[in-house]
Amino acid sequence: MKRTACLITVFSFVLFMALTFSSNKLAMAREIGLHKVSSSYINKIGERNQYYRLNQNTRVKYAGKKVTLPKGTIVSGTIAESSTGIGKTGKVLMSGLVDISYALKKRIGVKEPTKTFNVYLLYSPSRYTRVKRPAYTLPFGRNVLYSGGISAFKERAVKYYYNLSFTSNALRITSDGYLEFYKYNKKPLGGGALEWNYTQKPSSYAKISHTLNKGSKKYLYFQKKISGIKATRLNNGKYHYRLSINNQHTPYQYIGKSYDMVASFYTIGGTNYFEAPAR
Repeated sequence: MKRTACLITVFSFVLFMALTFSSNKLAMAREIGLHKVSSSYINKIGERNQYYRLNQNTRVKYAGKKVTLPKGTIVSGTIAESSTGIGKTGKVLMSGLVDISYALKKRIGVKEPTKTFNVYLLYSPSRYTRVKRPAYTLPFGRNVLYSGGISAFKERAVKYYYNLSFTSNALRITSDGYLEFYKYNKKPLGGGALEWNYTQKPSSYAKISHTLNKGSKKYLYFQKKISGIKATRLNNGKYHYRLSINNQHTPYQYIGKSYDMVASFYTIGGTNYFEAPAR
């Protein structure tokens, strides 16, 4: 009996120490703070977008009003099961993370073009075709980039939802091929976890005419000057401006006590920006 009691005591002590060590280790892991991660990690956790081209003028109901998306429009979306089981297949094309442009929303008569535009269409492969990710888009996330470097990302990550103050400007690449610049104006453009806040219309924007991808650099060409970014003025050729987007391939992760955030960093026209590749 004494031996059994002794063994139980020893076992209990060992178990206590193991649990204490595990708890301390978990606590330490949760309070790592800011650290660099690999590009392969981003490839693993990044949210990839699917894109579809509309093969005909398409009527969409938005905010109680029907509007028409023109033939050829590229939208971000995913085929999903409908919660109501509508249609023969019970499937629908639902909006993805990358929204259409302010310019298109305004042109088709959307009442509030500064708000997100949700696509919800019955499954019909003849009406829309899945296409490759457009060359002008980024591979992951909402395609929204916030001004600032590593320190700006860390400041946002530390605040999380505890403090929503955030003064970065933003660049947004839309599914239909527009580049939009948003200058911070009293209301944060990004939320606690860097989700896009639809708070204002773009300060300036232009339709992307051509894209050239070379290694880690993406060159966007357009005809109209975009105020707020440093694009190169081209004196010859059919394009008037060129903007370079250089992926620094130095992603970082911030781990708090109960959450984590990840960001990829870019140099755009000589200015540092960061983007959240995953929610």
